[in-house]
Amino acid sequence: MSEEQLINLEEKIAHLQHMLDELNMVVFRQGETIEKLNNQIKETNEKLINQSESNQSQIIDDNPPHY
Repeated sequence: MSEEQLINLEEKIAHLQHMLDELNMVVFRQGETIEKLNNQIKETNEKLINQSESNQSQIIDDNPPHY
């Protein structure tokens, strides 16, 4: 292999390593975002469950005035 071919290969490898590092960071940030969104969904579900439970207890306790 000539020296010019080696230099071209080294440049391509350096470029691919840089792209790989960038893609790894994208995947890492997406993982963090997914984790945050999952936590938000869990909190929202818990709030909805608590709210529906409190609404059901209010409905059960609310008897018409003639009772």
